[in-house]
Amino acid sequence: MPQLSRLDWAYMYIDDVRRQLTDAAASGRTLMPDELEHAAGKLSEGLRIYVEETQHRR
Repeated sequence: MPQLSRLDWAYMYIDDVRRQLTDAAASGRTLMPDELEHAAGKLSEGLRIYVEETQHRR
């Protein structure tokens, strides 16, 4: 199995959060504060990696 690039990891983190929020909205489920905090951390890390990787490609 090939190694995932840093950009792949960033997409995966961001998509995980998108999927979690979409699922919660579709089912009417309320996310607990710790779930939101964890999602925010994943989103922040994914965006940080994305910015780092895309700035280096310019």
